[in-house]
Amino acid sequence: MTVAQGFGFRRSPRTDIDLNEFERILLRQRKRASDGFRRIKEGTFSQSLKDSTGEMSTYDQHSADLAAETFERGKDLGLKDGLEIDLAKIDHALDRIQRGTYGYCLSCGGLIAEGRLRAAPEAELCVSCKGSQEVEPASRRPVEEVILRRFPPMGGFETLTDDIDPRDERLPEGPHRTRPR
Repeated sequence: MTVAQGFGFRRSPRTDIDLNEFERILLRQRKRASDGFRRIKEGTFSQSLKDSTGEMSTYDQHSADLAAETFERGKDLGLKDGLEIDLAKIDHALDRIQRGTYGYCLSCGGLIAEGRLRAAPEAELCVSCKGSQEVEPASRRPVEEVILRRFPPMGGFETLTDDIDPRDERLPEGPHRTRPR
């Protein structure tokens, strides 16, 4: 079944799961997310930076003096954005319950396993479709290391990680590193 068929195909509501239970779970999650969103909005964003620091002006302050407050505001902004996304996902799941499409994968139209719905009641995709969306990173190391390893004149640099093979002949011996014998 294609994505277009998955969206347009009308199915009957699932009877193998308790939709009322999932609706209650989603409503509880929605209340928690709404309360958190409201607290952040009323706490952090109800005052200007100048008011929250108690300073007459932020112009004459050294940037380090405002660093903690700026960090907290940035953290709260990220949390607020995350809660907005959570609320949208929850509202979409509640809408799918009302339309009778809750528990069906939006990509392939197949059933979403009950265990997945219990773990993430707002889930829109089955495990298989979600897995095919995720991309495995090529490496766990920063991309800068790949570039610096090829950078002349040294021919690279040594990292203090466990991904270096001590038998690699390109690694020099020295007081900082002895080659195993």
